[in-house]
Amino acid sequence: MSANSLAARLQGIVASYVKTGVSSVDGKRRRGREIVNFVALATVVSNTGFAILFSLLDFRGFLPFVLTLLFFSLVWLATPLLHRFGELAAGTYLWATAMAGDAAYAWIAGTDAGFQYFLLAGPATLVMVMGSRRLKLVAFYFSILLLVFAAIELTFPAKSAYMTMSEGMTTFSFLLSVCMSAAFNLLAALYTFRRAEEYEDAFEAEHERSEKLLLNLMPASIAERLKHDPDGLIADDLPSVTILFADIVGFTARAAALPAGRLVRFLNRIFLEFDRLAEEHGLEKIKTIGDAYMVAGGMPEPRPDHAGAVAAMALDMLDVMRKVSEEYGEDVAVRIGIHSGPAVAGVIGERKQFYDVWGDTVNVAARMESHGEPGWIQVSAEARQAIGPAFGFVERGIVEVKGKGPMELFFLAPRTDGFAAPPLGPSAFAP
Repeated sequence: MSANSLAARLQGIVASYVKTGVSSVDGKRRRGREIVNFVALATVVSNTGFAILFSLLDFRGFLPFVLTLLFFSLVWLATPLLHRFGELAAGTYLWATAMAGDAAYAWIAGTDAGFQYFLLAGPATLVMVMGSRRLKLVAFYFSILLLVFAAIELTFPAKSAYMTMSEGMTTFSFLLSVCMSAAFNLLAALYTFRRAEEYEDAFEAEHERSEKLLLNLMPASIAERLKHDPDGLIADDLPSVTILFADIVGFTARAAALPAGRLVRFLNRIFLEFDRLAEEHGLEKIKTIGDAYMVAGGMPEPRPDHAGAVAAMALDMLDVMRKVSEEYGEDVAVRIGIHSGPAVAGVIGERKQFYDVWGDTVNVAARMESHGEPGWIQVSAEARQAIGPAFGFVERGIVEVKGKGPMELFFLAPRTDGFAAPPLGPSAFAP
């Protein structure tokens, strides 16, 4: 077996042991049980290492001590089995048996060997095992630990009555015990902070994901207002905005003929391009309604050129539809309507909040689209005035608009170097 395979197998064994008895709980309780298991495993490894070391030095001479070490290794190895008896059962078992084991080692080897100093690793492990929120319980256990340490130092024999240890061996054992205690504290701190960093990274990743989701639902400035005042009402009067509606021509027939997957990919192909254009022109996508796309200029932050920016995006949308038509090998067209005027915008909903805009300007923009022509951008007189002389227009004349009566309407002239707009149908200029 190669070194990498052996390392991978050991890692798998450790991971399996650490997760023993934790599958039935979630969150902080799961993390707490994993920490108890990790501390138990580290204790078993350290303890068994001592048993192997003393066996190699003098197995017969240190037999009582070696057997005691191995006994407590088995005791601590069983720690995860105690999780079934409650949240504190395994931690308390590990803490109590650790004190008993250290006391037994000090009694067999003598206090000069220093095994009682393993108790000094107790504070770090107590916090790891019991958690920082059980401070009273931790303080109680810690007090008992100090009393046990003091009792060992004051009452236990300095020299072993069960085995012979040379002065050099005693000194070596003392130094090793103190160093191992310090190393255990370091390991406990590293493990705790590593786990904390992992959860912190996961929290930050989730926070970033939530931020992205929030920004997908509403503008950044509105999202900031919501974060600072989650229960506050967000409602803004907008004196001048431009609203655009776009609707895919013949979508109902296409939806009936295409499988769900192809239909969604078709819509996604178009709307992702529209989203890119909205961002490129500094406009705000409001929502999609079936195959209709709604975008606004001049909100939530006002800008003097909102109408011109919407007009530029509308022309780019026609270019997008030309590309889509080439990809699908058939004519795919949109009707686009634009209107400018005052509106009201705000956030509605509680569980599924979203940013929306209301008012007559929105209704008229929707009428501009529904009364329009495939492949053309129909604008109201108000929108034409707001867009300004930088764009060309084709006069349509007076049209009876549902709910609004007679209105003077125009078409935004197509770019001469881009997509050639289709010819107007016979009903285009009909009153």
